[in-house]
Amino acid sequence: MLAVGAAGGGVARASDPELAIIHRYATAADDPWAVAHGVRAMGRDFTIQGGRRAVDYLLARWVEPMPASGQTVLGFPRDVEVHPDMFLSEALLEAGVGVEHAFTYQGRRRTVQDLVDGARARFRPNVVESDANLLPWTVIALARTTRPQRGRWNNAWGETVDLDAVIEQMLRTLEAASRPLADAMAAGLAEAVPAPVHRLTCAGTHMLYSLLTAVAAGYVGRDRAERVQRQVDLLVWRLRAEVALIDRFYRERAGGDDAYLYRLDATLKLLGHAEECLGFGTRHGVVTLTADQQNERRAASARLRPLVADLQSRNLDEVKPRDPNLFSQLVGDTCHARHGLAMV
Repeated sequence: MLAVGAAGGGVARASDPELAIIHRYATAADDPWAVAHGVRAMGRDFTIQGGRRAVDYLLARWVEPMPASGQTVLGFPRDVEVHPDMFLSEALLEAGVGVEHAFTYQGRRRTVQDLVDGARARFRPNVVESDANLLPWTVIALARTTRPQRGRWNNAWGETVDLDAVIEQMLRTLEAASRPLADAMAAGLAEAVPAPVHRLTCAGTHMLYSLLTAVAAGYVGRDRAERVQRQVDLLVWRLRAEVALIDRFYRERAGGDDAYLYRLDATLKLLGHAEECLGFGTRHGVVTLTADQQNERRAASARLRPLVADLQSRNLDEVKPRDPNLFSQLVGDTCHARHGLAMV
């Protein structure tokens, strides 16, 4: 199992522009999705408006009983999390909250382990594998808390869950979805091409981060580490080549200020999530970067910081009423960027 807080974070500087965005837009109690992303960015001691610790707020306000084949287990509602087990993985376990962390639910003492047990009971690979976007956060949570030797269990329906097999299938899905990009890289193209991976959440970066987490936790398979390294090599190429694709896409669709913000967010999303993957993978020795790749990473970080500074200069409260999804994406992607930049 991975150590608590293994995802880590760096020292925040008051001058970091992302901090102003996070503290202004990710601290409202009526937006738990944004709050969870604030924890992703800042760690377990992040506080919401009024000074309450965000972790305590999420556990006290949003944990609910979840049905599981006639049983009731604890979890977070899907319509709040958006991605299954996102709060458990990103706002709790990866933020440094241990499974022994206690909270009160309906007058009883419960722990984060109860949420992990709930995720294990509710996990049905034969149902969710048809939608790859449902997998990454559950795999992160379960890989971090389940040793490979105990990676097989029966869920609440009595179905056998083989976590290693799920991870292997997820890697095959990412490889297939990324193949057009791998071919473009092999051909020496300077600009990426459209590929199925772009239809995965955040262009497949959550899936790659999940695979890096699984390998770091010991789910190495026969050749999984080498294949994940190849996906990281591809991601480094995408840092420049995919930004070129994004730029051309939005140049051809020039519009108003929101069009600019969509272009900004597409680049912020790619570079910020990529930084998380590269930071986690190198920090845990799962992957290595060549000198040239390290230079590409530094260049991507240098491109990322002005994007955040530009965003910080804008009033996102004006965006929220006319395009709530764009508002949420800008806030969430800033939080992921902060988390990634903290690992540079």
